[in-house]
Amino acid sequence: MYPGLDFDREELAAVMRQTYDELIAFVATPAFVALHDHMMALDPKDRPGFVTSVVMNRDELSKWDIVVPDGILIQTSAFGDRRPTLFAVKKFLPRKYHVVWENLNWTFDNDREKLNVPRSLDKAWRPPLPVELQNRLMANGEDLQAVPAAYGVSPDRFAPAQPVGFVDSGS
Repeated sequence: MYPGLDFDREELAAVMRQTYDELIAFVATPAFVALHDHMMALDPKDRPGFVTSVVMNRDELSKWDIVVPDGILIQTSAFGDRRPTLFAVKKFLPRKYHVVWENLNWTFDNDREKLNVPRSLDKAWRPPLPVELQNRLMANGEDLQAVPAAYGVSPDRFAPAQPVGFVDSGS
């Protein structure tokens, strides 16, 4: 048992394994595999548009006989290491585990043959690009690794608002 937690490593690992099994069961269905095979047969520049118009659209998914199970999300995503992620299939762990781990993802990347994910701290931990920008860059065949860190999502954007115009008079 971890100090201050009501579960141990083995329990967390079992819940994570069960969650991954659920994600794998979904992405391994014949319908999802057919969708993925179709997407990967497209030119890499066309895949971001396919994700936007089909993968992120439940009506379009239903045309592929894909029903997303309750509790599983499909979302676009970007990472600081600039891997060319098209989308992720995600499931949250039960809330009691969120103090150490919130969710598990199965990510789908664009061009696996050209995948060059940096491992150095200065490259792997850059702010992620906004998803829409990343998708446009992939659609134009641009090298995501060449995009300056300044184009990444600013962590300040999510910081709590600070009072404006307050002057401490020292009284």
